[in-house]
Amino acid sequence: MRMARLLILSSRGWLAGMVGVLVCFGCGLLNPANSLDYEPSRVALDELAIGVWLPAGLHELRFGAEDQRLLGALGINQVEWLQRAAGEGGTAEEMAMAFCNSAGLQMPVYYEPQGYTPYDKLHNWATRAEVVTGEGEALRLRVRDLKQQWEGNAGFAGYVIGHEDYRKEFYGALRQTVEVLKEEDGQRPALTVGKIDNYPSVGRFMEAFFVEGGVPNIFQHEHYVFRRDVPLEGRALQRQLDGLVAGYERVARHLQGHYGRWHAIVQVHEEVREEGVYYRQPTAAEIRVQAGLALARGASGIVYFLYSSGVEERKDEEGNVQRRWVYKGLVDEVGAPTPSYIAVQQLNEDLRAVGAVLQGLHFHGGFSSGKLLDNPLVLQAAADLEFGLYGDGARATHVLVVNRHTTARRQVTLEVGAAAVWNALTDEQLAASHGKVDLDLDAGAFGVLRLAP
Repeated sequence: MRMARLLILSSRGWLAGMVGVLVCFGCGLLNPANSLDYEPSRVALDELAIGVWLPAGLHELRFGAEDQRLLGALGINQVEWLQRAAGEGGTAEEMAMAFCNSAGLQMPVYYEPQGYTPYDKLHNWATRAEVVTGEGEALRLRVRDLKQQWEGNAGFAGYVIGHEDYRKEFYGALRQTVEVLKEEDGQRPALTVGKIDNYPSVGRFMEAFFVEGGVPNIFQHEHYVFRRDVPLEGRALQRQLDGLVAGYERVARHLQGHYGRWHAIVQVHEEVREEGVYYRQPTAAEIRVQAGLALARGASGIVYFLYSSGVEERKDEEGNVQRRWVYKGLVDEVGAPTPSYIAVQQLNEDLRAVGAVLQGLHFHGGFSSGKLLDNPLVLQAAADLEFGLYGDGARATHVLVVNRHTTARRQVTLEVGAAAVWNALTDEQLAASHGKVDLDLDAGAFGVLRLAP
């Protein structure tokens, strides 16, 4: 069973009593995230989203029967980001939606103002004059037309409304668009993509995007760290993971108090630019650790960038090539699985199991093993571990543990504050001695403990 390899915990006797600590924590006297101002997430986790970008080819549309079989076998539950192309079965978006309908997958559809050209790559929708000038009725009619176009499709799961829309002067247009979407279709979320550090005013962006009511909107955070010169192990690699965790932490912090969720866009690709390799393709353990680190900061979805391989050419409005990038994704240019496909397929099996445990719980904060002061659940831990706390919104009961070492299996010891501990993935009750429990962790692996007073 794969879960046994994901997280194996030793049995060394019962945990020493720590009931008083947990009682204080349940009363709110101690903070679970090593921060006096941390607020548990307002929104509980739903089914963990597991998705891919560009599932139907990259520079050319490819979505035949074998492509669909491989996509379905990957273990995802959503797709997004289809190129503007058409074949015998219709547009790429229409073909993907038909597949989602039959396969039980979900797909958010593009939302964009009129006047879009293929060279814009969904960027910046909010700068369109007809949106910025506040033509509310035209905006409302556009939303209604889009909803009518896709209504009745079981896979229709929301609206992708932006990509790297950072300019703060357009947050008003963003707010207007989100409000109209909520009014016209509050049962489907709006999604937008960006890197949290690139927003000149994160607070204003969050206020504009995360409005109350209906289904919570979703921010998809893109952050890739495995560049060509990043080694496979050592402190240089750990520094890159530090930066990744810091970005995830900022998303979680900025999301506090807002009615919304976030997804991590996880790097699985190699990218070659004019000057050579820019991003190297991560190893299986490096892919896994990215997913674990995101869950340790409250991500409600893992989206892989990218699925298909091929060439991206950015052209001007006259069709002249301005930039040419070559991508290697989870399948190659003819659609055959790469080693990363197999790694992600196995990871998705584990993500579904972890997601089932965390579904319905609230995120209560995340922290690193070097920052355990004032934390009542994990009192001491080995280096290079990450933790995420989950619970009912008032008290944390689950600890997600991530091994940041990506080249070797390791055994680590945790000192925890609880009277009993379970492996939440197998429901096996664990034993320990003097408040300590041993964990066997695969390279880059993560697992979930359930703690009780």
